[in-house]
Amino acid sequence: MDIRKLHYFKEIVKQGSISKAAEVLHIAQPPLSQLLKKLETELGTTLIHRYRQKWELTETGELLYRYATQMTMQMQAVKEQIQEIEQGTAGMVRIGVSTAYSNMLIDYIIKYREQYPNVKISIINSNSEELLKRLEQREIDVALLLRTNNSEQYNMRILKGQPYVVIIPTSWSSSFPSQHATFEQIAQYPFIMLGAMEGVSFTEDILKAFDDHHVKPNIIIECKDIMMVASLVGRGVGLSVIPRMDYASPLLEHITHLELKHFDFSVEPVIIKLKDERIPKAASQFWEIVE
Repeated sequence: MDIRKLHYFKEIVKQGSISKAAEVLHIAQPPLSQLLKKLETELGTTLIHRYRQKWELTETGELLYRYATQMTMQMQAVKEQIQEIEQGTAGMVRIGVSTAYSNMLIDYIIKYREQYPNVKISIINSNSEELLKRLEQREIDVALLLRTNNSEQYNMRILKGQPYVVIIPTSWSSSFPSQHATFEQIAQYPFIMLGAMEGVSFTEDILKAFDDHHVKPNIIIECKDIMMVASLVGRGVGLSVIPRMDYASPLLEHITHLELKHFDFSVEPVIIKLKDERIPKAASQFWEIVE
């Protein structure tokens, strides 16, 4: 029994006769009569008692009519939801974001919500390496993260570059009175390394810079989670070099940012999606608002 048969049966009952239902449905009366007979045969019951001047629903006919009404209403609701999703006025966009760019993402979400208030947003927060895996596995639609060197399989929009900065416990500020740090100074303190990630070269850039200055960092911890690195620094465990994070957070209250001398590298945040891969309309519209 398909939805078309249920729709026709509902209309027969609603109109009170097969002839009137045929007019409303814009079909001939004989096929509609045959459809009713086939439906009764299929269900093994009489749905409508036919009399010469009138007809009436049987108990099973009443049951089927209620079911048909419910199903056709649900089908109409599904059609409307599908249309809304295809038009981008409903549905969901799944966004992955590297912790360093959470504040940047918030700005885009505010802008997006102004235009598409009925679209749900799912946010996955992780490191860049993990986000790339989730993107490839189609668990997210787009990702905001560090620019990867392996970009052939992605469509990519490059956003405003972020400089590297030294972060130290605020309690150490007296040891860095000039508001900047050199690699020679950093090498004298416990160093928390932001861990290497596939396709991202910042770790190699930092280690090479230490070599160029003929010093070696005292690496005590390596961690791929930038907020964990910041938290460890805030608790006085050591210092680190990370991309600048321009937003307020309780986890950042006890750290101080310093400029890193003689290091002109910066990291480029990007928003990416899989190349030649269709994404939902809602996600496509989010992609379009990112400048």
